[in-house]
Amino acid sequence: MFQTKHFLTVVTLSAITLPTFATPAPIDDFIALSAYLGGRYSEDLKDSDTGEKADIGNNFSQALALSWYYDRNKEGELLYSNSKQDLSISGKDINTDIYISYLHFGGRINFVNEGPLSTSFGLGIGATFFIPDDSQYDNDVALSGNITGGVRYALNQHWAIKADLRVYGTVLNNNSSLFCSNNTCLIELDGDIYVQTELMAGIEYKF
Repeated sequence: MFQTKHFLTVVTLSAITLPTFATPAPIDDFIALSAYLGGRYSEDLKDSDTGEKADIGNNFSQALALSWYYDRNKEGELLYSNSKQDLSISGKDINTDIYISYLHFGGRINFVNEGPLSTSFGLGIGATFFIPDDSQYDNDVALSGNITGGVRYALNQHWAIKADLRVYGTVLNNNSSLFCSNNTCLIELDGDIYVQTELMAGIEYKF
């Protein structure tokens, strides 16, 4: 319940902080590629069988985004973000690394002022991939979505510096399990929305 409330709170605050005085963006066909580096911040998972917490550590992350002109003030986006994170489970003496990756399709609304600085608001939906570094455990895939608030500073017609705050919500079904091996799973879940947050900075090249 706490994770769900936290996710909804961040979504609301992100929407409130968007500027309402922005002017329309110019119409301009484009394709753009963005590369990001930053940090990912994670909430804990709770094992429903033992009540113990599965701690997924905060760590470095990287992302690539392909965007394209869709309509006035709007662009489509295909995002891939990945982070190698530490997983430790108290009471089970488990400490291993996992890759948590997001592949999302979505888009943004751009709020462009007269100067080089602009902001954006985006949504996306897709899949979360949980891939343990230890090959004895199974990979897992779950439905997820993201909400994004962004800032962009245009250097010239092609290059721009960008910064994004992204909040991911992954839907974990009731009675599901993560990281199983030989019918034994590291984490049993009752179902919830698992939240991760990324603060990223990067550079964009617009073709």
